[in-house]
Amino acid sequence: MKLNSLFTRSKPIVGVVHLLPLPGSPGYGGNLDAVIERALQEVQILKKGDVDGIIIENFNDVPFLKNEIPREQFGVMASILTLARKETSQPLGVNVHFNDWEAEIALAFTCRAQFVRVEAFVNTVVTSSGLVEPCCAEVTRYRKLLSAEQPIEIWADIHPKYSKNLVPYTLQESAKMAQEALAEAIIVTGETTGIETPLADLQVVKNATNLPVIAGSGTTEKNVRETLRIADGVIVGSALKVGGNAHNMVSLEEVTKFVNAARAARK
Repeated sequence: MKLNSLFTRSKPIVGVVHLLPLPGSPGYGGNLDAVIERALQEVQILKKGDVDGIIIENFNDVPFLKNEIPREQFGVMASILTLARKETSQPLGVNVHFNDWEAEIALAFTCRAQFVRVEAFVNTVVTSSGLVEPCCAEVTRYRKLLSAEQPIEIWADIHPKYSKNLVPYTLQESAKMAQEALAEAIIVTGETTGIETPLADLQVVKNATNLPVIAGSGTTEKNVRETLRIADGVIVGSALKVGGNAHNMVSLEEVTKFVNAARAARK
């Protein structure tokens, strides 16, 4: 498992920084400093709460564009990731909605992040923004072109949330395709943000591949023990926020409670 070389602890907890709406998106509030300051505050809280890694994503730029974000949003994300890299030495990831794999690899390379999350890696999916085709051939080649100096892991969603597969591959089939397409980890989720990742789905994927399997949604203080009995790690956002709401600020109290529960589960 590549996760063992990236993280110092087994079954890592990766906390999410959901960026405020970026310039160019419908929800942008007009204050760029507020966007950057909020992101860095959340990085600092996650670091203080002792998560194992951090992933930064443009979660609030809804409705998402397909495949390519505007240059101004790329620039802001680059600035935030660069500043975040100075704040912490923890493994850092990037996710650019929806499926802007080229931006993800470029940001990871230039800002010294270690992993990216790719939603449509091997599955053709239908989203509210339209049809999105898989990118495994392109993203692995682009990574090869840029990552000679540093490794960049691809964490691939299969049957990603907020979408439907155009071709009805099973979870087993998609997991095997992701492994053959050179992903380093597979992410399994519930249907939407905050919805628990079905344990049965995690087990199906674990049985189908020898890659690490990550629970990508809905893990809480209450279910983390059961989730980590199967999953090799979790990406957690909503449970670390005030009131468990993905749109709220990261809470040190909630991070601490979650991390303590996860540590007890890992013993």
